Amino acid sequence: MPAALCAALASCDRGCGGFVARGLGASPSATGALPRPVVDCPDGLARCEEGTVSVSRLATLPMPCQGPASACSCPWEVVEACPEGCAADGAELVAPRALAATQLCAQGRDGGAVAAPLTLPDAGESLCDEGDRYLCAGGRVVECASNAVVGRCLRGCFAERTSIDDDGVSREAAFAILCSR
Repeated sequence: MPAALCAALASCDRGCGGFVARGLGASPSATGALPRPVVDCPDGLARCEEGTVSVSRLATLPMPCQGPASACSCPWEVVEACPEGCAADGAELVAPRALAATQLCAQGRDGGAVAAPLTLPDAGESLCDEGDRYLCAGGRVVECASNAVVGRCLRGCFAERTSIDDDGVSREAAFAILCSR
């Protein structure tokens, strides 16, 4: 097989675009050099740290990056300062910018309940992905380690099948982050 591939690549009279398109050769740039490695920064990942909610912005950074540390790290945009602090410091969630602070800031005392705690032994078939700590599906908050339903969101999930993977997030913080407010 390797000998046949070498012979086929060596005999490309009209170019080997078909081989490259199928992943059988390297794709050089217009100058003939291979493309430079890059890191793609996500868009729409929200986090709350020290009472401030920030949302990531889409960007592509060259690697290795040269310049100040600020130019070599993914950009985050501050969205809002939380009057009551974070629901869980360091928690991250995929969320639209307009809802990031609502879901990640701690709720004030007058905010009302967002979930009713439950203790059901098993959620049935596991809905969690590897690494998930809590998951919200069908208006229920599941503690993934035990696959137990630990709460019911009074107004449903913030977003169906949203999860938290941070082991430092408490059950109450998970309710505040995952349940719609």
